[in-house]
Amino acid sequence: MEFGDFLRKNYHLGDKSVKDYISRWNGILNKGLYNGETELTPSLIASVDREYPEDSHYRLTLKRYIEFQNKQKENRGGKNYG
Repeated sequence: MEFGDFLRKNYHLGDKSVKDYISRWNGILNKGLYNGETELTPSLIASVDREYPEDSHYRLTLKRYIEFQNKQKENRGGKNYG
């Protein structure tokens, strides 16, 4: 499952919202703010807030991407609880 599919399924988002999330996610990646963390740490939040001080959507994007990654790992590990 791709991140966009995850957003559509779990948060019932439309195409425009999904594109906005993916655009924000690409911005986070391009700036090197995310390095494979599996949880939203205070230092990660601070980095995103420093880079995007006027837009809390970046923090939410990061939170949802980490949630997506963790669910992907659970499913690959055979721990499918839902």
